[in-house]
Amino acid sequence: MHLSDRFTSGIVPIMAVSVLALYIGLVLYMAIEAWPALIHMSWMDIVTGIVWKPMAESPVLGLAYIISASLYVSLLSLIWALPLGIGTSIGLSLGVSPRIRQFCLSTIDMIAGIPSVIVGFIGLAVVVPAIQSMFSLSTGESILSASLVLAFMILPYIVTHCTESIETYRQCYEETALGLGISPWHTMKAIVLPSAKGSIILSSVLAFSRAMGETMAVMMVVGNAPILPNLLGKAEPIPSLIALEMGSVEYNSLHYSGLYVAALVLLIILILTNVLVYMYSWKTRKDGHHEVI
Repeated sequence: MHLSDRFTSGIVPIMAVSVLALYIGLVLYMAIEAWPALIHMSWMDIVTGIVWKPMAESPVLGLAYIISASLYVSLLSLIWALPLGIGTSIGLSLGVSPRIRQFCLSTIDMIAGIPSVIVGFIGLAVVVPAIQSMFSLSTGESILSASLVLAFMILPYIVTHCTESIETYRQCYEETALGLGISPWHTMKAIVLPSAKGSIILSSVLAFSRAMGETMAVMMVVGNAPILPNLLGKAEPIPSLIALEMGSVEYNSLHYSGLYVAALVLLIILILTNVLVYMYSWKTRKDGHHEVI
């Protein structure tokens, strides 16, 4: 075995264990900081409670509406972005030359790099007034506005990942399909898309995780009110809650601990989502379907 191979075989497990230890340490640190709030209220009362008043005489740390707002905005943004992203990926794979496809993907990657605060300003200037005018509302700051802004932000991730996967499978099957007289569109619909299902699911999960964790752009257009979320009303997702209140909270107070509980809930949701996807991936491979995700 070459020296470089020995180095690689030795360093990779060390790096993997180090990353795992880092994540475990992060979860433990957050749990320790959240512990005072969990003593004050049970985990179930916090997760199902609907009132967030951490500075009241008798503090209440209900996160149900805030958790619901995070899930509502993120899932709705995925509903907007996923069909558009898959359609764009199919168009880039079938409808343009490789040079134009690469140019479009490079442009999409540049869009993904736009700072979220800039996207938030665009949302305030364009999306919020449009929603306000369209539905005759007193304000356009709402779940709908936030989901549209988030859809714009996660769309590049979906397009880039899906296009690479679809193009890989198309190149594998296209020549054989053409030899059998099957049209490129039928090949795409009947063979390529089913084969790329795993990659599409993974890109959806990555986009959902990105949406769940987004702070600035959402905070600027969602209204930031910890109330029952509805499509045309204000709401306050978990990242917005933490960003707005952490800077002014008293260190080691119950309020401070409650924000760590909110962060811990967000982390648990993302971990569970990713675990479910990789369990699906493992089951798919075990059943003999070799999807590359």
